[in-house]
Amino acid sequence: MNAIGAYFSPSGGTKRACELVGGLFDAKEYVNLGGRTRAQRNFSKDELLVLAVPVYAGQMPAVPGLLDGLKGENTPCVILATYGNRHYDETLAQVKRILGEQGFRCAGAAAVITPHIFAPTLGEGRPDEKDTTVLEQFVQGVKEKLAEENWAEAAVPGNPNPPPKPAVPVKKDRDWDTCLGCAICAKACPTEAMDLKTLMWADDKCISCMSCVSACPTGALGFNSSLLAQKLTANFSARREVETFLEG
Repeated sequence: MNAIGAYFSPSGGTKRACELVGGLFDAKEYVNLGGRTRAQRNFSKDELLVLAVPVYAGQMPAVPGLLDGLKGENTPCVILATYGNRHYDETLAQVKRILGEQGFRCAGAAAVITPHIFAPTLGEGRPDEKDTTVLEQFVQGVKEKLAEENWAEAAVPGNPNPPPKPAVPVKKDRDWDTCLGCAICAKACPTEAMDLKTLMWADDKCISCMSCVSACPTGALGFNSSLLAQKLTANFSARREVETFLEG
């Protein structure tokens, strides 16, 4: 079975998790769901989608149409929710519902810890060797399931239709002396919250994903999340483990 990875990964952690699990399925193709234009990919029933999305405030990123370009044909999929050691909450259930409406069947799902974008000491170095061992066992379980003729979709926890949550407000800054005015940051913004000409942010569209900060070629953009990081670190420093879901 031909495996294809797909990810939304503004800071790189979700991409690494997708490539780790995708590599265990011998995936050779990866689809980047970031940027202003939604990627398009049709999948046959003989392919496998390995999809990874980060958790924002307990849900999948509030990017309009983020997964709309992925179309299946009774295609098996593996769903990865990556998060910074707090919780994945509704994300797996939410993504499973959306993919189900687009022709996919969930063979397995996993919640994987990666560095928190606003408090990078949370999830630092994850996924690590222990996580990789768990994920290797998980992938083997998915492969065995897919070898069965009539396999049941994996059940996942959470609310598949959670009410929308506002984005976490994080102040961003720009060093205009360093800025090239190239608009790479604005083109990387998945919600079109940055104006391509003025390069300013529209707060009502910004989801604080920091795609703009990660994309800047000169490091002219930055953000200050020190107060949020203190709160997160104080409450969520205890190590959480990878959770996997295979049974129906």
